[in-house]
Amino acid sequence: MATVALAATLVTCKSVTDNVLVPREPATEAANCISACAHSANDAMRDESQLHVANEHACDKGDPKCHQAEAERHQAAVDRIQEGRKACQNNCHHQGGGKGGH
Repeated sequence: MATVALAATLVTCKSVTDNVLVPREPATEAANCISACAHSANDAMRDESQLHVANEHACDKGDPKCHQAEAERHQAAVDRIQEGRKACQNNCHHQGGGKGGH
């Protein structure tokens, strides 16, 4: 009798399907957004690199001011692209607001 009472009071585990390897929709949206930001920034960096090389070649070899100005312009452009990438990716974390709990 005690065995039956003990068995009746034990908490039993219920089998639950748990798809932990399948990303949730908001996580997928964020990952896609972050990837799109990275691709866009990489494209911008490629374009900037090509412009920088062209501008360097356009400078006279004996004109250090031209090379210095181009180096500063290029660094500012790279900084803007990287800041844009960060802002874009930070914005991805706010996508899907209001979908929590679904």
